Amino acid sequence: MAGSGTDHLRGDGALLSARKLVRTFRAKGGRRVQALSDVSFELLRGETLGVVGESGSGKSTLARALLCLPAPDSGSVHFDGQPVHTLRGAKLRELRFRMQMVFQDPMSSLNPAHSVLDVVQMPLLVAGRGNAATRREVAMKMLQRVGLDGAVLGNRRPYELSGGQCQRVSIARALVLEPELLVCDEPVSALDVSVQAQVLNLLEDAKQAYGLTMLFISHDLSVVKGISDRVMVMYLGKVCEIAPADALYSRPRHPYTATLLASVPSMTPRRRSERETVARGETPSPMAVPSGCRFRTRCPRASERCAIEEPRITPVAGVDGHFVACHHPIEVGRPAPTPAAPA
Repeated sequence: MAGSGTDHLRGDGALLSARKLVRTFRAKGGRRVQALSDVSFELLRGETLGVVGESGSGKSTLARALLCLPAPDSGSVHFDGQPVHTLRGAKLRELRFRMQMVFQDPMSSLNPAHSVLDVVQMPLLVAGRGNAATRREVAMKMLQRVGLDGAVLGNRRPYELSGGQCQRVSIARALVLEPELLVCDEPVSALDVSVQAQVLNLLEDAKQAYGLTMLFISHDLSVVKGISDRVMVMYLGKVCEIAPADALYSRPRHPYTATLLASVPSMTPRRRSERETVARGETPSPMAVPSGCRFRTRCPRASERCAIEEPRITPVAGVDGHFVACHHPIEVGRPAPTPAAPA
């Protein structure tokens, strides 16, 4: 629920910078849905920024807007100082070689008519790198890097593979150009828990091997905690809270963040003070967002001010790098339950 403020942006050391992003879709009956509303954040070089929120919070729309798939309606995206949002055609395509994406559903993001080897080679072909023999050699090595045997699986089609194998192929395709930024949109949500851990370990290994900067989107707070340096929480197209992962999970300041954390199953009984932070009711329709603070209709701390004035994202006193957009943030003395990291 950030307002139009960008005071939390430092402007230095950021590989990716997004400012005041707006993305609107047309719904049935001519109504319009604003999936992103004034979203601003920075992704520092070499870090992993986790993005969490319920379905409909704008996470996937944000991922696509950053790579101009399609471009945002307004606002700016800068990658390594270059304005991504103003580029078109060949210039945008060339910059995208440095920014790759792993999509949520590995089966639907891979061309069923292409073999595994062709899928991984395709970015090299589009980028005009090497001859056929070189591209094949690079693709084979990348498949091996992600734990797949190209000699055995290279000629198979995606529908002949398991979900975990398909996601490994997707990661191999994204890494074959050795990008600087990897955007992961719910990369493990369609996988079994045991396979999730394997893919997460693969992403961590790839980050270290290639010096990647990652934007990691997920609705699973346990997964995000295990992989992220910082976490950004979104609700109905707005940014609620941004903080280092440890600070956000141990001392959430926004009632919505506390609600998300309280929803994670735990063997430890909740204290009464923690239960009181849980939101009421259901998420409003994105076609009829509340005035002022978008979370106010569910918030146990809401006041008249929340209905009138949209909160701006501001720093949390005494905590470096922690920002919250709330008129009545949670006091320091009330830690929320911390979900366990995935096995």
